[in-house]
Amino acid sequence: MSQASFILSAFDLDRWCSVLETRFTVDDIAALQTIIDPDIDADPEFAGCYIVEPGEMDAINQRFDVGFDPARLKLPEVEIWLERQQKGRSIRDVPYLVHTNFELPLMLEGRKKLARFTDILPRTEEAFDRWVEKGVLHKEVFVEPIPEALIPYLIDPNHRAVRDVYCTLNGEEWRIPAISLIWKAGGGWNEHFERLERMLFRYEDWQNDWWIAHRIEKSGGFGGIPFCCKVDSEGLKWMELAGFKALPPLAEIQIHIYDPDEDTVAAALLAEDECAVALARFKLSLECSENC
Repeated sequence: MSQASFILSAFDLDRWCSVLETRFTVDDIAALQTIIDPDIDADPEFAGCYIVEPGEMDAINQRFDVGFDPARLKLPEVEIWLERQQKGRSIRDVPYLVHTNFELPLMLEGRKKLARFTDILPRTEEAFDRWVEKGVLHKEVFVEPIPEALIPYLIDPNHRAVRDVYCTLNGEEWRIPAISLIWKAGGGWNEHFERLERMLFRYEDWQNDWWIAHRIEKSGGFGGIPFCCKVDSEGLKWMELAGFKALPPLAEIQIHIYDPDEDTVAAALLAEDECAVALARFKLSLECSENC
């Protein structure tokens, strides 16, 4: 019988953040799927996020002995969300409060100075707009057309522009052109741009240190798509002498997309070549120069 961990959250629609959460283990995923959605063909792994109705919440509490009771908070507008905990990818594993889904209360408390949303969901934007109308927040919207060269590769061919929404506290409007300069600086995204952006969001220095080290360890850096390739002992020595700033000058190299959560795939790549001693991880930018 399979087991999986799930998160139940009470989401405050006024402050637009989770105010109560609990994690529980399910020994019969099919039983939980039946409670939430009998038609599971669209989500066979049950990895989506679901709104839980009151009757469904009662059934979950009874079947899995969760004891989740957000009604005791006596909040006027609350939704119950259910999501499967993703191993190795949860922001709950970070040793500080990640701003995601807590942007509004952090800004209202003055702890966050800037928020940016790309193709923001209407309900999220409406939650911020209420505070813009009250004169508490400042909002700016930028729409950037998608380059014609990328149109054939779009999943949704009707999605022809990227809409960015910025919100700041009043008096902090300067952060919007500042972050725009970072994105337009060119040369590829790197850990220095990442740190500057997070400083504008108002993350603390130690939080930025942890995040940058974590990203480098997990995916090899910032910007672009993570790849890997096998190297032998001589290639590894060459990379060490180069300060791990370049790949060895191999006559033939086979690269693979690297997923930090797929350790078995990485192990299999090493096992298939008896000369390989390590996987070199690196990132390639989606941007291409005029000489490509």
